[in-house]
Amino acid sequence: FPSPLVRAKCGLQGGGAMTMEPSPRRARVGEPAADPLTSLPPPLLDGILTRLDLPYAVRTSALSRAWRRRWEALPYLCLSFVDNPGTAPLAVDRVLARYPGRISNFSFHVDEHSFGRVDDWLVALCDRGVRSINLRCASPFILHSSLFLCAQLTHLKLHQCGLPSLPVGFTGFPMLKVLKLGLVDFPENGESQLEAILVGSPLLETLNLHFVDVRGNDAYSNAWVIRGANLRSLTISSDFDYDWQVKELPCIDEVAIDVGNYVSNIKFRGFLASFAQVRKLSLCACYTSFTGGGLLETLPCTFDNLKSLTLWTHFYEMPAIVLTFCLLRNAPNLEELEITVVKMKNIGWLQNEMYFIELVLSKAAVLRTMHLSLGCRRSKSNEDALCELMTYRRASTHARVFFDGKMK
Repeated sequence: FPSPLVRAKCGLQGGGAMTMEPSPRRARVGEPAADPLTSLPPPLLDGILTRLDLPYAVRTSALSRAWRRRWEALPYLCLSFVDNPGTAPLAVDRVLARYPGRISNFSFHVDEHSFGRVDDWLVALCDRGVRSINLRCASPFILHSSLFLCAQLTHLKLHQCGLPSLPVGFTGFPMLKVLKLGLVDFPENGESQLEAILVGSPLLETLNLHFVDVRGNDAYSNAWVIRGANLRSLTISSDFDYDWQVKELPCIDEVAIDVGNYVSNIKFRGFLASFAQVRKLSLCACYTSFTGGGLLETLPCTFDNLKSLTLWTHFYEMPAIVLTFCLLRNAPNLEELEITVVKMKNIGWLQNEMYFIELVLSKAAVLRTMHLSLGCRRSKSNEDALCELMTYRRASTHARVFFDGKMK
């Protein structure tokens, strides 16, 4: 840091000589130079240090005696190592041993070298009033139950780990606003445990469940409810139907659903109806297999608030086609429709197929590719069909149509 500036007056005297007069603010000889950092108000100093990454905050100890180990007196500290795989666990041990204050944010990429230390860290974080925990694990292992005692958590993100059973007397996370679970395994009767966590988190606004395993001995033994008075964003990605029900989501605004196997379209119809008030919906229906009750041609609700719809789907099976039109018919105020890939197999250039191709090309503004594959029966020649196809307007300048592997 620079020393205090010395101002000087410059002037010309009779012989052209130049003289310099010291400023009255010049420090006296032998007087120690003022430290501009220590002269700052303590709240401002703390604000500077808390915005630095931990290694840089620690290095400020070399600035002056007044700054030596000042970082240890901060009101709170952020420990973020999640983007640095291979960080030595000893680094966390040393910080927790020397720093007595609160840990606001703890993020770590857990590997085979740090598995044995995570339990002790969670116990320490519980006593430090931690507000955000983000653990990404290289391989699954079960976390310590002290995680459920971190009552001041506002953000909890866990990836590829196992959760223990809820401790006796668990009252929830009263301040939790964001819960993101990816590849997380629950113990037996995990659906009841997850529901208890949601019930005990009244301020929850964002819930992401990405391939979460809540199965016990019987995957379909217990129904469970997703609820939240303040929940605004919900994301579910799963290969299984866990017999979930959706209730009491008065504030829900954005929903993204990607579930590979639904028991019946009747159940799926009720599941979609739970999100009738959403403004933004993303639905992956590529692998949906409906059984029992025929095609999903109607819905018991209208998506009056829906403005943005993203579909990941194909158009070579009737259930996906009917579902697409069913959603469009029930979204009268839709402003944005995003269909990224369209695939149609075994087409015969029937008039309704041509109408559908024309509709998609003229409306899908972000369409990238359309794949058309012919069946054995055709209502017209390929030449006539392709000539008609070339006249269709394309809303997307990037749209490319592939006919049996060849671009048209």
